[in-house]
Amino acid sequence: MAEPLFKPAVLFILLRMITPNKIFRLLFCSISILLIYSSCSESDYKKPDDPLEAGRDFIQFALDGNMEKAKTFILPDTDNERLFAEIEKKYTEASKQEKEEYKNASIQKIRFQPLNDSTAILSYSNSYKKEDSKIKLVKTGGEWWVDFKYTFTDNEAAEP
Repeated sequence: MAEPLFKPAVLFILLRMITPNKIFRLLFCSISILLIYSSCSESDYKKPDDPLEAGRDFIQFALDGNMEKAKTFILPDTDNERLFAEIEKKYTEASKQEKEEYKNASIQKIRFQPLNDSTAILSYSNSYKKEDSKIKLVKTGGEWWVDFKYTFTDNEAAEP
């Protein structure tokens, strides 16, 4: 017959050493580690390889007020960064109610128009403002980027 891993007397002593305070500490540490891990996995976001999905993600991050993530889609150049900074400032200055309206808004009337294998136009509106908007997506370095200049220029001339 196999001998038990712990003799009853040893088990009794171990159980007496575990106080409710120690159980609370262990539970608190476990929950803290779980929360830290889950927040770290959020930063593991990978931009989509598909232009439609990249455009949707950009728009949704902007509607949600997550300008830091939305900015990761902006084609890096001086004009794009300046234009995005203006939009970011406007959002920051918006009322709490307006920010909440944007956050609750959904993307509507999506029309996707690929121009070639590295350029596409995404037309959309949102359920809050209900205004038609367009963004241009360009593939550079294997990633899809939002060319924000297109949104604020005479973009009709740039379409086929």
